[in-house]
Amino acid sequence: MECKLSVIVPVYNKEQYIDSGLSSLLHQTLINNMEIVIVDDGSNNKTGDRLRNFCQKHSNFKYYYETNKGVSAARNLGLQMANAELIGFFDIDDYVEPKYYQNLMDNQKIYNSDITVSDFSMYFNDGSFKKHRPSMKKYWNNRNMMLKDFFSGNYIGNNVVDKIFKKSILTNIKFPKGYAVGEDMYFVYKAIQKSQNMYLDSSLSGYHYIIREKSAMTSKFSTKFYDPVKLSQRMVDDYKGSLKEYAYMHLIHEKCKLLENMLKNNGIKENKKIYKQYRKDIKKINVISAFKILNIKQFSGLILMSMSPHLYMKIHDLMKIG
Repeated sequence: MECKLSVIVPVYNKEQYIDSGLSSLLHQTLINNMEIVIVDDGSNNKTGDRLRNFCQKHSNFKYYYETNKGVSAARNLGLQMANAELIGFFDIDDYVEPKYYQNLMDNQKIYNSDITVSDFSMYFNDGSFKKHRPSMKKYWNNRNMMLKDFFSGNYIGNNVVDKIFKKSILTNIKFPKGYAVGEDMYFVYKAIQKSQNMYLDSSLSGYHYIIREKSAMTSKFSTKFYDPVKLSQRMVDDYKGSLKEYAYMHLIHEKCKLLENMLKNNGIKENKKIYKQYRKDIKKINVISAFKILNIKQFSGLILMSMSPHLYMKIHDLMKIG
């Protein structure tokens, strides 16, 4: 077997999703050229036993154990153990259609892209779903243009599960430890800084991203919702290029999303000082600059949040802001 693609799968106490998640990987049309790098992040139930049993039956599924250091550490171990020249990521409680990785690999081969991007569909508890991006194709061969579109919220996105990466660009890049939300965003940003080109075909959306009631992004307000703001601030502080204004506008958008989470999850009372400060930060933004930099949904959200957070929330679902 020639291993062309390593897919890294962090797992922590997800016993009930093992069969559906790993079966969708097992039935990939490309499976004979893939290795699945499973990292058990210190599960304390039968998850580890079930994962080991599955790996014993299928030689290209590899099991590794980490001592409960979080999803970033688990993915970092996966990167260390991966053998292929291309790297993908999968979350065990999601599902991929049979040609998902084949389609990504075909596009990567055509364009020899450092980062190759597909799309995903979000599936909700009520049975509804929606595609994340409009269907389009786009090729970048300029790093500044990639960073512009990343900071502006255009096309690229913060997720890693809808992308494959050349392993060669990931040297010395790791997921930041100690964060529960936003670590994907920072990883994608660092990968773009090492990339020469990128290709997107969002007409392909074979990744089923399952939104669950108690996921990191849907549970009640907690301090973890500050993580994307902290990581975006790191980008602003670290970035030395000509797009500093773009990086800062990205930070302002993350502050908007944090205020949204406070409003949704009754988090204002305990975080009133931050709430007031972030609203001031948003109101100080130059509207013309924001319009030039942010995509239309993010710009609309910023204007609404600066005017009236409650108005923002009223039309949030209608406009699909964020």
